Amino acid sequence: MRRRPFLCLGLGAVLCGCRGTATEVPLVSPDAAAAAAAEIGTAPPPLRRQMAEGEATRTIRRIADRLGPPARELCIQLGVGTCDWYIAASRSRQMNAYAGEDGRVVINRGILEYARSDDEVAFVMAHELAHHAANHVRATGDDMSVGAVAGALFGGLLVGATAASGGVGPRTAGRTVDNWSAIGAGTARLAFSKDQEREADRLGLLILHRAGYDPGLARNFVLTLARAEARRDRGLLDLGWLRTHPAGPERLAAFDATLAELRAGGGQIPLRAG
Repeated sequence: MRRRPFLCLGLGAVLCGCRGTATEVPLVSPDAAAAAAAEIGTAPPPLRRQMAEGEATRTIRRIADRLGPPARELCIQLGVGTCDWYIAASRSRQMNAYAGEDGRVVINRGILEYARSDDEVAFVMAHELAHHAANHVRATGDDMSVGAVAGALFGGLLVGATAASGGVGPRTAGRTVDNWSAIGAGTARLAFSKDQEREADRLGLLILHRAGYDPGLARNFVLTLARAEARRDRGLLDLGWLRTHPAGPERLAAFDATLAELRAGGGQIPLRAG
């Protein structure tokens, strides 16, 4: 069993052959993160508002029509992702949205209930469109497949190493390989997802800017998300490394850094075309 740490390290090494991103995501300084954390700590709690029947669908259609052209332009410019998508509203009241297979983007009703302007909802939608433009959805599936294979291989090595000392039955061996395969897939998802989320925020802000929305207003929703995260995590162990999204202070500080870069660059940030 003393071999297991070395197997874990080996599995991590295989999965850390990270794929590149479409744009360089700058690191957030400790001072910037601390300032963002202080702002989050003093922000008012998120407040849910009532919505009229059909308002969520109308809002999503209106924003999708406006974001579509600049999002497709960026997608074609990058040349790596899915540039045809289907945007839908979900009745879920959770403050969440996601990009799925086949170009699907789903915005939960909860997003709109907590948003105060189209600019805020537009940033969430642009973030999900950026996942498709940068090929994150397909890449995550590929990475998880590679991780599952790598995990299964390490599980097989572990079975072989322990068999010599005491013998391992077929059922136990199979479970060990299956467990390590699942660990490999999960590790791969965690290894890449935070970089993808950082990049989706960055590219989403670029789409938002090109569509003529106000990034300053959109920033309010990043603060709302961070405040909601802080309230959820109060009193719990900090398992930030298990989250698929960057922590609230880091995300808010990165948003500010990208916005400053956009303004300094006349609405442009460096991109790597596929």
